[in-house]
Amino acid sequence: MTARRRCRIAALAFALLPVLVRAADADGAGGADAAGVDTADAAALDLADRPAAPPPDTAKPWKLDVQDALRTSRYRDGGDAGRNQLSIEFEYGQWLTPSFAAHFSMRFDRFDPLGTSSTSSRDVTLVKEAYASWRASPAFVVDAGRVNERLGAAIGYNPTDFFRAGAVSLDVPPDPDSRHTNRLGTVGLRAQQVWDTGSLTALLSPRLERRGLPGDPAASSDLQRTNGVDRWMLVASQRLSAAIQPQWIVYGESGQAPQFGQNLSVLLGNSVVAYLEWAGGYRRSLIARATGAADDRAFRTSSSVGATWTLPVDLSLTAEFQSNGGGADAAQWRSLQRANPYAWGSAVQTSIAAQELPTRHGLFVMAAWRNVGVRRLDLSGFMQADLGGGRQYWVELRRRFDRFDVALQWLHQGGPSWSRFGAMPESTSVQVLGIFYR
Repeated sequence: MTARRRCRIAALAFALLPVLVRAADADGAGGADAAGVDTADAAALDLADRPAAPPPDTAKPWKLDVQDALRTSRYRDGGDAGRNQLSIEFEYGQWLTPSFAAHFSMRFDRFDPLGTSSTSSRDVTLVKEAYASWRASPAFVVDAGRVNERLGAAIGYNPTDFFRAGAVSLDVPPDPDSRHTNRLGTVGLRAQQVWDTGSLTALLSPRLERRGLPGDPAASSDLQRTNGVDRWMLVASQRLSAAIQPQWIVYGESGQAPQFGQNLSVLLGNSVVAYLEWAGGYRRSLIARATGAADDRAFRTSSSVGATWTLPVDLSLTAEFQSNGGGADAAQWRSLQRANPYAWGSAVQTSIAAQELPTRHGLFVMAAWRNVGVRRLDLSGFMQADLGGGRQYWVELRRRFDRFDVALQWLHQGGPSWSRFGAMPESTSVQVLGIFYR
């Protein structure tokens, strides 16, 4: 988890930091994000909304991670396959002058099949962020370029994270940390104003490619994935009391009515954080949007309600109930699969690419246990259940060192053939990986 992600969640949920801190923490799991630009960005993104001074000049402006993973998979048709994935991630961020900064973040993946697999090798290069910042004053910053605007109080499903659609590929691990970190930014202009008790952020993202709806699995380029339509967003927050500071969002894109959202978290006692994330507006259902069916536009809402309980033994437990008014029930999915398999496949792919809940309701539970018997040995896992549909399970055991991590990961997903997890070709996988941090 990056330092920016930890900072934003901490400000939003007050006590959620101990819940989400994972391998890449100050103990040596990758260190902090590239200093400089992240600090300016986080100042306006954080719900604490306190302008932060630039880091000392001695701070390292870049970060390099090298990872190699061996994976063996069992497929739904009964076959087995293996692959090796080499990943190189580089980040750079620095204030070049007191007023101007540059930030660049990219990831390169090389996939090589093992054994007699007929799959060919492939390379994937992802430019996550590439933007320049201008600090007009200590409390006002303007960013221009490919930026990442991540929102949401929830952990498993984030309906207010409007720019998530199309930003994450299938090659990214399914855990929430990876989905938030390894994602494609949007080319746009972002202005951020902060004050002692609140903040206001405006983001404008123009259409720069052939028209394509966000989250369209048929997008032909990274630019079409993120800039296929004109989009804009306003994000505001204001502290109402020492323990309550909600966040409000207004989002719009060409061809769709404005969408509204709210994030809120509350500390209950010393060990429980409850959170609510809500989004609503006039929009089409997931199936209608993916299949081009008759316009069924209506006012629909999506939400995530949950809580995290942190125990004294460094164990955190999270339970989250999810809903999506644009999803479909089991009968609708089965009917679509039988009547039009092509349209059904398009709808399932769209739900995955857009990171939308395909069913009306879902349940997410997660556990994170740090220092399990041995210092720097962490055990974590989650279960995502689309109620009435499929389920996905993920477990990781990780040993952290000063500049190196070793992890063992297990993934299983299944369910009815019409569900997103039941339709995945891979049913089970085991992966061993090593990560070197520089």
